[in-house]
Amino acid sequence: MRFPLLRSNGWGRLPRFLLAGGVATLLHWLTMLVLIGWGLNAVLATATGATAGLLANYVGQHRYAFCSNLPHRIAFPRYLTGAALGWALNLAGFSLLLVTGLSVAPSQLITTGLVAFANYLFAQRFVFHEEQTINVQ
Repeated sequence: MRFPLLRSNGWGRLPRFLLAGGVATLLHWLTMLVLIGWGLNAVLATATGATAGLLANYVGQHRYAFCSNLPHRIAFPRYLTGAALGWALNLAGFSLLLVTGLSVAPSQLITTGLVAFANYLFAQRFVFHEEQTINVQ
C-alpha cells in the first residue's frame, strides 16, 4: 500500500523518512542489545542489528517516506547499494568511536545520526529518484 496523498518533494518527506528509519533503527538497536546481552561482541552485534533493520527500512522508505512509483526491480538494487554504504559507514564509525574510548551507547548514537543523514541524501538523490532519462538510441 502506497500513500499517494503524502507524495511530496524536498524536505516535506524528511519527517516520514525519519519515522520509517526510526522504526528500523529501533529494530537495529533492540537486536544489538539482545545480542550484546547474550555475550556477542559489540561490533558483530551492531552489524547484525543493522542487517535486521534492512528490509523493514526498505518497505518504510519505498512505501511511506518516498511513496515511490519505482518498481522494486529498480528501487531495491539501488536501496541495497545505499544500504551497503550505510552498513559500512555504521561499522566503520562505530568501530572508530569505540577505539577512541567511547562506550557502546554513545558510539552507536553518534554513528546512527551520521548514517541517517548520509542515507537520506543518498535515498533522495539516487535510490528513489524518479526523474526520467531520455532514451537515446
